[in-house]
Amino acid sequence: MTQCYRPRRAAARWLEGAPEFVLDCFDHPKMADRYTVLFGGSLLDSDMLKNRRVHCLSMSNQPMHPQGVSYWAEAESSWRPSHYRVRWLDLPQHIREHVIARATPE
Repeated sequence: MTQCYRPRRAAARWLEGAPEFVLDCFDHPKMADRYTVLFGGSLLDSDMLKNRRVHCLSMSNQPMHPQGVSYWAEAESSWRPSHYRVRWLDLPQHIREHVIARATPE
């Protein structure tokens, strides 16, 4: 029997208040694309899971600014640099709203 791989979510204390599709959140303060959110749940892609990869969204502090960035990418589902992990609720409100807006259909 073959089991389907499903990446684990971060512990509940890290994802309090997060949508079901958020796997983990990271803050890289010295990078232009400061925030990274990994996606799972309803946003898992079975083709990507075959290679243990997930969707992620990387963005600057002001993703909607003309000089800001916000882009979709792929990440290894095991990529979890714990020293950059942040709680969902510690992300700025506008970043949380941006993540939800980009991840949900209009």
